[in-house]
Parts: sequence; C-alpha cells; structure tokens
Amino acid sequence: MITAKYYQRIANRNISGILKHLGQTQFWPYEKIRKYQFYKLKRLLDHAYAHVPYYKRIFKEIGITPKDIRNFNDFKEIPILTKDIIREKFHHLIASNISKDELHLNSTGGSTGEPLSFYQDKNYEQWADPARIRGLYHIAGCEPGDTCAVLWGATRDLKKDYSLRERLRDYCKYGHILLNAFNLSNDRKWSFYKLCRLLKPKLLIGYVTAIKDLAFFLDEYNLEFPTLQGIILCAETVEDYSRAYIENIFRAPTYNTYGGRELSLIAMECSYNNGLHEVSENNYVEFETINLEKYKNAGNLIITNLNNYGMPFIRYRIGDIAIPGISQSCGCGRGLPLIAKVIGRTTDVFVFPDGTRVAGEMFIHLMKDFPLREYQFVQVSCSRIILRYKRSDLMSEELKRTILRTYQKYLPQGTTFDFEEKEGFEKTATGKFRFVVNNSSSGLL
Repeated sequence: MITAKYYQRIANRNISGILKHLGQTQFWPYEKIRKYQFYKLKRLLDHAYAHVPYYKRIFKEIGITPKDIRNFNDFKEIPILTKDIIREKFHHLIASNISKDELHLNSTGGSTGEPLSFYQDKNYEQWADPARIRGLYHIAGCEPGDTCAVLWGATRDLKKDYSLRERLRDYCKYGHILLNAFNLSNDRKWSFYKLCRLLKPKLLIGYVTAIKDLAFFLDEYNLEFPTLQGIILCAETVEDYSRAYIENIFRAPTYNTYGGRELSLIAMECSYNNGLHEVSENNYVEFETINLEKYKNAGNLIITNLNNYGMPFIRYRIGDIAIPGISQSCGCGRGLPLIAKVIGRTTDVFVFPDGTRVAGEMFIHLMKDFPLREYQFVQVSCSRIILRYKRSDLMSEELKRTILRTYQKYLPQGTTFDFEEKEGFEKTATGKFRFVVNNSSSGLL
C-alpha cells in the first residue's frame, strides 16, 4: 500500500544506515562475522565492567577483567545469567551511566511461568528493528509497508477488538491486516478472510498454530487465499508435516523464525531451508550441551545481546533448546552461523525417574500419522502422561490403542499413558498454544 510504504520509509529513516549494513554483513564470510561479533562483545564487556554493578561484582568474584577475555573460549568464564538472577538483581543489572529516560521497559508474556521484566535502550532498538525488517520482510522479497496479514496474540500488541478507525490507522501506517490469534472464532476468520480477499496481502506473518488453524478453516470451506510471496512462521516450533500442509493450502513458501522479547529476532530461515541463520550482528549464540533422548547434539541456548547497554544480558539462558548447524555454509551465500533446529522450551521436556529426558517435539512429531487436529500432552507426574484431545475429533478406542502402542516404544517402563476428552483448549495469555506441557515437579534440566 502506497500510504504505508511512504510512512514506513519516513519512520525508518533513522535506521536506514544499519539496515543497509545488515544487508551487507549477512553475506560476509563466516570468519569475518565471528570477528565482528567478538569486537562488539568486547565493547559490551568493557561497558558492563565499568558501569553495571552486577557485572563489576561478577568479574571481581571470578578474578578477571575484560582484558583477560581474548577469545570466545575465555568468554565462557562468565557465569550464565538466568531469569531468577534477573528478577533478584534487577536494579544491579541497569547501567549507571544511562538515563532512565533512555530505557524502555519490556517484558515476556510469562506463558510458561512468572513474567520477566527488563529494560532495553535506544541502541538495542536501532539494531533490532532493521534485523526484523531483514528477517521478516526482505527474506521473502517484501518491504515494510507492503500489505501484510498478521495473526498475532500478545495482548500488549493486539487488542481483542479494534474499531474501524483503529484498523484503518494500522493499515495506513503499517499495511497490516490484523487477526487476534488469541480468539480465532469462525466469524473472525470469515471477516479476516474477506478483508484479505479485498486487500490482497503479499505476506502472512503469525504464530504457527494460528496460521495452521486458518489453513484448516480454508481447507474445510474450500476457500482460496490471495496469492502470497511468503509466510513467516513465528513464536512456536514447527514440524515438517505442518509446514507442508500450510504451504499446500496457501500455495506459498514458508520461512521459519526464532526470537523473543528479551533479544528480538535471534534467527531467520532463508529460501534454501538449510536451518536458521543466526542474527549474529545482534546476538552471540552458545549451546550448553544437555542429555536429551533422540537428540545427541541438543543444547540449552545461551545468548548474549550485543547492543543493549542499558541492561546487558550476557550469557543469558533463554529457556529454549536447539541443535547447532553441522555445516556453516548455505547455498544462499550468507555467512551467518546456522541453527539446525529449535526443538522447544526446556519446560516442554518430559523428565522421568530413571533420568530419561524426552523432548516435547518428539511427542508432536509422532502425532503426524494420527487424525487429531487439536491435542495436548501433559506430564502430570514423573511417571504419568495424559493426552488431551478435542471431543469433536471423535477419538475411537482403536485409535487410542494405536497411539498407545506408538508412544510406549519411547517411554521408560512404568510410565502411565492416559487419555482425556476436552471440549476445547485454552491458549496462553499471548495467544500461543502449548502442545506439550510439563506440570510435574521433574521438568528442570
């Protein structure tokens, strides 16, 4: 849309230089990108040592200064930052040389526990916004301001209902056609579909489960969505069979992404589907090795944001599990390091008395051969799992026996596997849906 394109061009003029820079750096050789990361990392460490009380104390306790960190191996000497530490030491993590007026208070949605609050400074935003443009628009051949259908759910970003005036404003400023992923009733989907037919978006962005839900709706009513240049999958892990279904219904390629409010966009997928390219100009990613059944190279993600000087997150355990890329080369020519796959959250890992840890992704993967559209696996105790399914999916006793035989192969002896019928499922406060939930006391890695 012309109005939105002009507005976005004016709104983004202050970050045009960084956006151009990111367009170039993504194609630097891998080694040059690593050197650039370390340069930014050293600057951040010098700042944290001089101006952030928490890190000044940490450096003193471990007996080193930033000068002693000469490579990424030395960097591992710094203790990992956890959510509990951030909550406990909140004020000690704020830089003393940056005015509170220059800090923006942000927070996670708390979908798997207590919400986490933190500050981000202007420098963080000046780098985060261009990375989002590169990873959500440019990757699919689009530009900010292009008409875009958005299925999102954070209540701070999207209200349950918009007035006509508000919808027109958002469309004129951003080119967005909005649908709240928290409330995907058929009436809302019909209205959204009609708007999309009229306004013809180039791009579809949203939660994986929300986009899949819309795909089911289109499939059920034999509806044809306007031609898209791409579909950006956000906020949730996605299986290959779900992607194939979404691409088939919308007749458009999908691009997976990974990010979070604490660090913005962390990784993006290109058209070669060779894994997710890390946004290395903004974050340094490490993998803390863990023992996870069926995933030999899996690790807890430890991430350092290289731009937030107001409240530095250095070696932050974000709470997600991923597998590093085996090869760091991609046919697209980008030198950005690769993440082979994001498996899910640590809270979605089932832990059993014998020490076996099974990733929630495996439970989802095995469901691809069964005709259940809505389901949820819940570990209610260290030795009991419940598969909740929607009443409308018409679960038969024979299907239950087949599902039970399939999953028992992957579970330790003595594990009880039960079924529970539900009228429907609640989503999180931010509109996401959790297919796997560990409600036992054993879900810590």
